[in-house]
Amino acid sequence: MLADSGKPHNESPLTILVVEDEPDVAALLKRIIETCGPHRVRVETAPGELVARFKETRPDLIFTDLVMPGIDGFEVIRQVQAFDPGLPVIVVSAHATLDNAVQAVKLGAFDFLAKPFGLEAVELVLAKARREVESRARQAELCQQMQARDGDLNALQGASPAMQRLREWIVQVRGTRANVLIEGESGTGKELVARALHGGQGPFIALNMAAIPDDLAESELFGYARGAFTGATRERAGLIREAHGGSLFLDEVNAMSPLIQAKLLRVLQERRVRPLGADRDFEVDFRLLAASNVALEQKVAAGVFRRDLFHRLKVLNVRLPPLRERREDIAALAEFFVERYARAQGRRVRRLAPDAVLALMAADWPGNVRELENAVEQAVILCPESALEVPLALLPENLGGRGWLGSAGEPASGRPATLAEMERRYILSVLELTGGNKAEASRILAIGYKTLLRKLSGMVEDEEADA
Repeated sequence: MLADSGKPHNESPLTILVVEDEPDVAALLKRIIETCGPHRVRVETAPGELVARFKETRPDLIFTDLVMPGIDGFEVIRQVQAFDPGLPVIVVSAHATLDNAVQAVKLGAFDFLAKPFGLEAVELVLAKARREVESRARQAELCQQMQARDGDLNALQGASPAMQRLREWIVQVRGTRANVLIEGESGTGKELVARALHGGQGPFIALNMAAIPDDLAESELFGYARGAFTGATRERAGLIREAHGGSLFLDEVNAMSPLIQAKLLRVLQERRVRPLGADRDFEVDFRLLAASNVALEQKVAAGVFRRDLFHRLKVLNVRLPPLRERREDIAALAEFFVERYARAQGRRVRRLAPDAVLALMAADWPGNVRELENAVEQAVILCPESALEVPLALLPENLGGRGWLGSAGEPASGRPATLAEMERRYILSVLELTGGNKAEASRILAIGYKTLLRKLSGMVEDEEADA
């Protein structure tokens, strides 16, 4: 029988998931953890569909064995990283070799606990993990407080883990003056992220490098002196000097010419800029926020973007997930846009029809949030003034139920599909998308794993009854 550690248990309990295929070892670890404090410990002795277990348990930290049949500890770490990269994972193993420890840490493990373990070792690793959990909680609380009164953070809509992590990261780094490289597909909201990073600290100056010719980009960025060229009848300070004390946002820097790259690198190195035709430099102090809709490192490898400039831009780096990777945000985003454009257009409409929501969630959205916003805006404009909800029929034809759900949006009889039929098609389309992985499908559908199994079982029974 384990003795009490003798330490006061006045700290808030943690929710802990133990992944261990040997029941005796799992039970021992559970008892030791509970001796260290009034923690809520769940044990998983048959790890398989772990993502569903993560969603169900919502653990603060995870202990996992390294060697298990079917799925090893390394795979557990990979799945946790996909679900929530900040979730601490402690690897417990009798195979505590240096190579295993190094590989586990590289994959994202928080700590390594060797078997056989005792009370003191578990206490130490729990104390270390608690500090990490509490730090995350403080960061999340700070982010929520700031978002409540921060319009720029509020503009980053979405409750998915990916968006929660993004907002927390922005809160963490926005007070620095470090340059940031923002990468993501077109329409993912790179300028919104740049404005949130800026946080209202001085002027915010923006320029899209792909939308302006090279000669004009040079004079716009660096400025020019009077008489520097034909038509230069007055002095122009340039956007870099206008951003002094604030942030300069350069969108699509991947389209920047070699000349502009070289001149910008000099400005970043020396913190001084010389306008075209001027005979002196001007000191500048600004934060550069650069965005690219392609992986900039590939441009470097291809020799079309300077490596030294790339590293100057990428002091901090963030990748924005495409909308298809955070489908759980689609419905909330769509409702947000319905409310915005109903108010702007003076419409009574306040929501989307259920089959319209299902269709929206099934789309891949190559144009990301911007494409979704445009589709909803168009549908709201076309809605009758007396309508209270947006029907599927008013969504753009190439994005409606037919295209999004693969099969026809209407049964062969020509009647409109029922909500149950739309739900069935959507669930099957998501399962096809995930290659039959029910745990991943339940994550995309934002429903519990058991709920998904129950719905699939109901579909089978309906088909047998029809037969």
